[in-house]
Amino acid sequence: MKAGLVSSLLLVLLIACGASPEDLRKEAQAKLDAGDPAAALQLAETALKDPAIAANKADAWRFESIRLEGLARTSKGGVVATELDRLAGSYSGQVTAALYRSVADKARAAGDNSGAIAILEAGDKRFPAEKDSFAEAIQAINAAGGLDPAEIERLKALGYL
Repeated sequence: MKAGLVSSLLLVLLIACGASPEDLRKEAQAKLDAGDPAAALQLAETALKDPAIAANKADAWRFESIRLEGLARTSKGGVVATELDRLAGSYSGQVTAALYRSVADKARAAGDNSGAIAILEAGDKRFPAEKDSFAEAIQAINAAGGLDPAEIERLKALGYL
């Protein structure tokens, strides 16, 4: 909670000082780069509430991207899968099979194997022509271990394993 308050106050201060959306994006990206995805997520979500940022599709996408990575890196892969589906309508050129795999990798690196699988399954549904690449990524998660037996059985029933 304290980090969220600090991030919100920082954003308010940056906006009050006339920071541009690019300045705000750089600050959020710096938080990601420094290993503080929760702070980056908070900054991105707060920035997306700014009507000027929300109205500019390019700016909004930059913050949505940071938000997706922040969610993935804070073990919220299930939320990422839902958000990717939401964003695919407005940002069809940016929401690609590669993006699904990329954020799944970030969720997996954060220890969220089930979230990573949820992202990959959502990507497979949206991009059926890429089924093999999603199946390979799911198989790699399984090979690394850490999946519970029920998850393994579910993936087998779906044809991924």
